[in-house]
Amino acid sequence: MRSLRLGAALLALALVAAACSDDEGGEEATPEEEVTDTTTTRAATTTTDEPLVTTPTSEPPQTTTTTEAPSEDTPEEATTTLAPTVSVAAPPPPANLRCVGGSGDNELLVEFDALPDPAEISKIRTYLQLDGEPVIANGEFTVGQVDTTRDGGARWAAPVRRVPANVPVKLYATSFNQLGQESGWYSVDGLYTAAGAPCGTAADIVLPPTTCTAGCDEEEGEPGA
Repeated sequence: MRSLRLGAALLALALVAAACSDDEGGEEATPEEEVTDTTTTRAATTTTDEPLVTTPTSEPPQTTTTTEAPSEDTPEEATTTLAPTVSVAAPPPPANLRCVGGSGDNELLVEFDALPDPAEISKIRTYLQLDGEPVIANGEFTVGQVDTTRDGGARWAAPVRRVPANVPVKLYATSFNQLGQESGWYSVDGLYTAAGAPCGTAADIVLPPTTCTAGCDEEEGEPGA
Protein backbone atom coordinates (compact mmCIF):
# COMPACT_ATOMS: atom_id res chain seq x y z
CA MET A 1 0.00 0.00 0.00
CA ARG A 2 2.81 2.37 0.81
CA SER A 3 4.49 1.47 -2.41
CA LEU A 4 1.46 2.50 -4.39
CA ARG A 5 1.21 5.79 -2.60
CA LEU A 6 4.89 6.42 -3.12
CA GLY A 7 4.62 5.63 -6.76
CA ALA A 8 1.62 7.93 -7.20
CA ALA A 9 3.45 10.73 -5.41
CA LEU A 10 6.51 10.36 -7.63
CA LEU A 11 4.32 10.37 -10.74
CA ALA A 12 2.60 13.51 -9.59
CA LEU A 13 5.94 15.19 -8.94
CA ALA A 14 7.15 14.23 -12.40
CA LEU A 15 4.03 15.68 -14.02
CA VAL A 16 4.39 18.90 -12.05
CA ALA A 17 8.06 19.17 -13.00
CA ALA A 18 7.24 18.65 -16.66
CA ALA A 19 4.50 21.29 -16.56
CA CYS A 20 6.81 23.81 -14.94
CA SER A 21 9.49 23.14 -17.48
CA ASP A 22 7.05 23.86 -20.40
CA ASP A 23 5.83 27.11 -18.76
CA GLU A 24 9.38 28.45 -18.36
CA GLY A 25 10.24 27.77 -21.98
CA GLY A 26 7.13 29.62 -23.25
CA GLU A 27 7.79 32.62 -21.13
CA GLU A 28 11.38 32.91 -22.42
CA ALA A 29 10.33 32.68 -26.10
CA THR A 30 7.63 35.28 -25.88
CA PRO A 31 9.77 38.14 -24.49
CA GLU A 32 12.38 37.60 -27.22
CA GLU A 33 9.77 38.04 -29.97
CA GLU A 34 8.29 41.07 -28.23
CA VAL A 35 11.71 42.71 -27.94
CA THR A 36 12.43 42.10 -31.61
CA ASP A 37 9.09 43.54 -32.74
CA THR A 38 9.38 46.52 -30.44
CA THR A 39 12.87 47.36 -31.69
CA THR A 40 11.73 47.20 -35.33
CA THR A 41 8.73 49.40 -34.69
CA ARG A 42 10.76 52.03 -32.88
CA ALA A 43 13.36 52.11 -35.63
CA ALA A 44 10.71 52.61 -38.29
CA THR A 45 9.01 55.30 -36.29
CA THR A 46 12.29 57.16 -35.72
CA THR A 47 13.17 57.14 -39.45
CA THR A 48 9.74 58.26 -40.65
CA ASP A 49 9.23 61.13 -38.22
CA GLU A 50 12.72 62.66 -38.50
CA PRO A 51 12.60 66.07 -40.31
CA LEU A 52 14.60 66.56 -43.52
CA VAL A 53 16.24 69.75 -42.24
CA THR A 54 17.38 69.56 -38.63
CA THR A 55 19.33 72.87 -38.54
CA PRO A 56 17.19 75.78 -39.74
CA THR A 57 18.96 79.00 -40.79
CA SER A 58 17.91 82.54 -41.63
CA GLU A 59 20.75 83.10 -44.12
CA PRO A 60 19.68 83.30 -47.78
CA PRO A 61 21.00 80.72 -50.24
CA GLN A 62 24.48 81.44 -51.55
CA THR A 63 23.26 81.75 -55.13
CA THR A 64 21.00 84.65 -54.26
CA THR A 65 23.30 86.57 -51.93
CA THR A 66 23.26 90.18 -53.11
CA THR A 67 26.80 90.88 -51.93
CA GLU A 68 28.32 88.14 -54.06
CA ALA A 69 30.47 89.54 -56.88
CA PRO A 70 29.21 88.59 -60.39
CA SER A 71 31.30 86.17 -62.38
CA GLU A 72 32.89 87.07 -65.68
CA ASP A 73 30.32 85.00 -67.55
CA THR A 74 27.39 86.81 -65.93
CA PRO A 75 26.05 89.50 -68.31
CA GLU A 76 25.80 92.99 -66.96
CA GLU A 77 22.45 94.62 -66.44
CA ALA A 78 20.88 96.37 -69.44
CA THR A 79 21.13 99.73 -67.75
CA THR A 80 24.92 99.45 -67.57
CA THR A 81 25.60 97.94 -71.01
CA LEU A 82 23.43 100.24 -73.14
CA ALA A 83 25.10 103.35 -74.46
CA PRO A 84 23.50 106.61 -73.40
CA THR A 85 21.13 108.19 -75.89
CA VAL A 86 22.90 110.80 -77.98
CA SER A 87 20.97 113.53 -79.73
CA VAL A 88 22.25 113.75 -83.32
CA ALA A 89 22.04 117.28 -84.69
CA ALA A 90 20.69 117.87 -88.17
CA PRO A 91 23.28 118.77 -90.82
CA PRO A 92 24.05 122.43 -91.50
CA PRO A 93 22.00 124.16 -94.22
CA PRO A 94 23.81 125.39 -97.31
CA ALA A 95 24.47 129.09 -96.69
CA ASN A 96 25.22 132.27 -98.66
CA LEU A 97 23.22 131.17 -101.69
CA ARG A 98 23.72 132.77 -105.09
CA CYS A 99 21.92 132.10 -108.35
CA VAL A 100 24.23 131.25 -111.26
CA GLY A 101 23.39 130.61 -114.91
CA GLY A 102 23.50 126.96 -116.00
CA SER A 103 24.77 125.44 -119.21
CA GLY A 104 21.63 123.46 -120.06
CA ASP A 105 18.23 124.51 -121.29
CA ASN A 106 15.97 125.79 -118.53
CA GLU A 107 18.71 125.22 -115.98
CA LEU A 108 20.05 127.41 -113.19
CA LEU A 109 22.63 126.68 -110.54
CA VAL A 110 22.28 127.41 -106.84
CA GLU A 111 25.73 128.15 -105.44
CA PHE A 112 26.56 128.05 -101.70
CA ASP A 113 29.44 127.81 -99.24
CA ALA A 114 31.14 124.41 -99.03
CA LEU A 115 29.79 122.27 -96.19
CA PRO A 116 32.29 121.71 -93.35
CA ASP A 117 32.18 117.87 -93.23
CA PRO A 118 31.62 116.48 -96.74
CA ALA A 119 32.03 112.88 -95.53
CA GLU A 120 29.00 113.35 -93.28
CA ILE A 121 26.80 114.53 -96.17
CA SER A 122 24.86 111.89 -98.09
CA LYS A 123 23.15 114.16 -100.62
CA ILE A 124 22.10 117.68 -101.59
CA ARG A 125 18.51 118.46 -102.52
CA THR A 126 17.41 121.51 -104.53
CA TYR A 127 13.97 123.13 -104.54
CA LEU A 128 12.21 125.47 -106.94
CA GLN A 129 9.42 127.94 -106.22
CA LEU A 130 7.61 129.85 -108.92
CA ASP A 131 6.30 133.26 -108.05
CA GLY A 132 3.48 132.75 -105.55
CA GLU A 133 3.49 128.93 -105.89
CA PRO A 134 4.40 126.22 -103.34
CA VAL A 135 8.01 125.12 -102.91
CA ILE A 136 8.64 121.93 -104.93
CA ALA A 137 11.57 119.51 -104.66
CA ASN A 138 13.56 119.68 -107.89
CA GLY A 139 16.56 117.31 -107.71
CA GLU A 140 18.82 115.23 -105.45
CA PHE A 141 22.58 114.85 -105.90
CA THR A 142 25.39 113.11 -104.09
CA VAL A 143 28.46 115.13 -103.14
CA GLY A 144 30.22 113.58 -106.13
CA GLN A 145 27.52 114.93 -108.47
CA VAL A 146 27.77 118.45 -107.09
CA ASP A 147 30.33 120.93 -108.45
CA THR A 148 32.67 121.29 -105.46
CA THR A 149 35.50 123.06 -107.31
CA ARG A 150 34.22 126.62 -107.37
CA ASP A 151 36.38 129.29 -105.77
CA GLY A 152 39.10 126.75 -105.01
CA GLY A 153 36.65 124.37 -103.34
CA ALA A 154 35.23 127.05 -101.04
CA ARG A 155 31.92 127.07 -102.94
CA TRP A 156 29.63 124.29 -104.20
CA ALA A 157 26.92 124.46 -106.86
CA ALA A 158 23.94 122.18 -107.56
CA PRO A 159 21.60 122.39 -110.56
CA VAL A 160 17.96 123.41 -110.59
CA ARG A 161 16.28 122.23 -113.79
CA ARG A 162 12.98 122.74 -115.63
CA VAL A 163 13.00 126.44 -114.80
CA PRO A 164 10.50 128.35 -116.95
CA ALA A 165 11.93 131.22 -118.97
CA ASN A 166 11.38 134.80 -117.94
CA VAL A 167 9.52 133.90 -114.76
CA PRO A 168 10.83 135.09 -111.37
CA VAL A 169 11.63 132.10 -109.17
CA LYS A 170 13.24 131.26 -105.82
CA LEU A 171 15.90 128.58 -105.43
CA TYR A 172 16.56 126.54 -102.27
CA ALA A 173 19.12 123.92 -101.24
CA THR A 174 19.29 121.52 -98.29
CA SER A 175 21.77 118.88 -97.14
CA PHE A 176 21.22 115.37 -95.73
CA ASN A 177 23.48 113.55 -93.28
CA GLN A 178 24.21 109.80 -93.33
CA LEU A 179 21.22 109.18 -91.02
CA GLY A 180 18.81 110.74 -93.54
CA GLN A 181 18.18 113.93 -91.56
CA GLU A 182 17.57 117.01 -93.71
CA SER A 183 18.85 120.47 -92.90
CA GLY A 184 16.97 123.73 -92.99
CA TRP A 185 17.25 126.01 -96.00
CA TYR A 186 17.87 129.51 -97.32
CA SER A 187 16.52 130.95 -100.57
CA VAL A 188 17.77 133.12 -103.40
CA ASP A 189 15.89 134.87 -106.21
CA GLY A 190 16.54 133.80 -109.77
CA LEU A 191 15.46 134.24 -113.37
CA TYR A 192 16.19 132.03 -116.37
CA THR A 193 16.34 133.83 -119.69
CA ALA A 194 18.37 131.55 -121.97
CA ALA A 195 20.79 128.60 -121.90
CA GLY A 196 24.20 129.76 -120.69
CA ALA A 197 22.92 133.23 -119.76
CA PRO A 198 23.67 134.56 -116.28
CA CYS A 199 20.97 134.25 -113.69
CA GLY A 200 18.95 137.43 -113.75
CA THR A 201 16.34 139.19 -111.70
CA ALA A 202 12.90 140.49 -112.44
CA ALA A 203 14.49 143.73 -113.66
CA ASP A 204 16.32 141.77 -116.35
CA ILE A 205 13.13 140.63 -118.03
CA VAL A 206 13.01 142.14 -121.54
CA LEU A 207 9.47 142.62 -122.75
CA PRO A 208 8.71 142.76 -126.47
CA PRO A 209 8.07 146.29 -127.85
CA THR A 210 4.52 147.59 -127.87
CA THR A 211 2.89 147.37 -131.29
CA CYS A 212 0.07 149.72 -132.11
CA THR A 213 -2.55 148.18 -134.35
CA ALA A 214 -5.08 151.01 -134.72
CA GLY A 215 -5.36 154.77 -134.16
CA CYS A 216 -1.59 155.28 -133.78
CA ASP A 217 0.77 157.91 -135.07
CA GLU A 218 2.83 155.98 -137.58
CA GLU A 219 6.01 157.95 -136.87
CA GLU A 220 5.82 157.97 -133.07
CA GLY A 221 3.94 154.70 -132.69
CA GLU A 222 1.63 156.31 -130.16
CA PRO A 223 -2.13 156.62 -130.21
CA GLY A 224 -3.32 159.71 -132.19
CA ALA A 225 -5.32 162.52 -130.73
